[in-house]
Amino acid sequence: MTPEQAVQVLDALLDGTMAAIRPRLRYWDGWPRSVEQTAGPDDRSLGYAIATRDRYVMTKIAPTKHGALLGITERGWEARGYTITSVNPRQPAMFATTGAGYGVCVLFGAAGNVTFQAAVGPIPVIRDRDPFGTYIPEPTLANGNLDIIPRYDDPFWSY
Repeated sequence: MTPEQAVQVLDALLDGTMAAIRPRLRYWDGWPRSVEQTAGPDDRSLGYAIATRDRYVMTKIAPTKHGALLGITERGWEARGYTITSVNPRQPAMFATTGAGYGVCVLFGAAGNVTFQAAVGPIPVIRDRDPFGTYIPEPTLANGNLDIIPRYDDPFWSY
């Protein structure tokens, strides 16, 4: 698939995931990434890359609501025919694959941040430029880190 097609599929996977979540969450999408796939002791290129995109949740999710978010996400993915491949309740995270073999996951960070991620491929390896076009800078904090710490309260999710 082309990088442009990959972005369309990434966005569709993330949009489909978010469609099942009520009340809605506020978020922003990270710039798509391309990771060249390698193998062997010499890390030789396999000739293709995997595209990923992160969706950073900016709604505060109370720790007592992590289970609810995991459950809603799991039911949404299963309704779309995805296979849950792993759930980790100790460091809340859940991973699934689609019928086409693409990946989706939800990750809970130590600072209260929640990230949904989608991965698709293969896409061509492009080394001389960003395969997704002209990079648009992502929001950052004063220290230069990505601005992924939730700041918006929600009557359901945040308490």
